[in-house]
Parts: sequence; structure tokens; C-alpha cells
Amino acid sequence: MTSLSSQERTVIQTLLELNYSVRAIARIIKRSPSTVSIEIHQVTPYKAEIAHALALKKRHLRGRHDTLTPAIAVFLNHHICSPVDKKSVENP
Repeated sequence: MTSLSSQERTVIQTLLELNYSVRAIARIIKRSPSTVSIEIHQVTPYKAEIAHALALKKRHLRGRHDTLTPAIAVFLNHHICSPVDKKSVENP
């Protein structure tokens, strides 16, 4: 699955203004009618620029995220790295 491009969103906006149906828009841009329907319900009234900005903002929420927080990193460095560092300093 790929995201809609800015140009596709502009086409959707233009065709909506011309009172095209969701299915007709989907045929024109060669996308699923459900994709078009979901897209036009994201922003009301539908504006391509706003919809594209929202999609870019939401994009970072998908995929894998780091689970190592700064607090966990400090804890690990203090409890795991410190004993090793102390031994290497005591026995050079």
C-alpha cells in the first residue's frame, strides 16, 4: 500500500468540487473507492493541502519506534557499564 501523493489529493479535491462520486474519483486516479472515501473523511471540508500535511504528520507514527528512553539508557549505563569500567581501571 502506498500513500496518496499531493497531486492525487489535488485531483480528489477538484473532482469533489465538480460533484464527482467517490467511485468515479477512484476510477480516475486508479485507487480503491475505500481509499478515496477514507481520504475525504480525514478532513472536512476536504482541502488537498491540509489533507497532505496531515498525512505527512501521521506518517511518523507508523513503523518501529525506539524503546530505549534516556532514563533507561542512564540506568543501563550505571548498572551494566560501570562495573566493567571499574575493573578495567583497577586492572590495567
